[in-house]
Amino acid sequence: MTALAPLGEPSLLTDRVYGAIREAIRSGEIGAGERLRLRDLATKLGTSPMPVREAIGRLEQNGLVVRVPHRGAVVADLTPAELSHVYTTRLLLEVEATRLGCAGVTATDVRRMRAAYDGMRAAVGAGRVGEALDRDEELLTVLYAAGGNPVLLGLVQDLWQRCRAFKLLGADGAGSAGPDEGAWATQRRLLEAVESSDAEAAVAVTRESLESAQQRIRALLDEGAPSAG
Repeated sequence: MTALAPLGEPSLLTDRVYGAIREAIRSGEIGAGERLRLRDLATKLGTSPMPVREAIGRLEQNGLVVRVPHRGAVVADLTPAELSHVYTTRLLLEVEATRLGCAGVTATDVRRMRAAYDGMRAAVGAGRVGEALDRDEELLTVLYAAGGNPVLLGLVQDLWQRCRAFKLLGADGAGSAGPDEGAWATQRRLLEAVESSDAEAAVAVTRESLESAQQRIRALLDEGAPSAG
């Protein structure tokens, strides 16, 4: 695991430790299945073990960390069952969030979505996958927030966090696809549908995007699985 920058001793230290470890998992710096050693993390972050222990507990509640016998806390591994559970739930929530968002989106919202989309394209072109995913989520956050249901938005964002490792795997699996090709191209079509006030087309794109992502990630998981026997 690469070095994490020391955080010092701010008043809300546990929150900052939680954010630092979560970001390391999001970026792939701490990989799936990797053990989270309490004292090693505390040393790297320049803190005592207590806020690290509390942060790991929160990560466990969010599904990013699991307890493994004889190993302790490890970053949640990528399994087909977890993929199915998360993406089935995302499909239910994000189809509705898209429908509601299209009904409430404003011209200002569309401009913000366009800016996020342009940022995503630039990041994809530069090979910055993590940043591209961030801009993608920024675009969707604007749309979903326009639906006026903060609880729905919060649930979706929690699921994004929970499946970040899956999203990184799927994005890496896109290989050399450019920003207007493959999986990345769906967001252009989503933006066009929103700009045209075509809610049904936008919902169709959301459904297609999530279903194809699940299929693509499942194929990658199957490729990495050990052969039978």
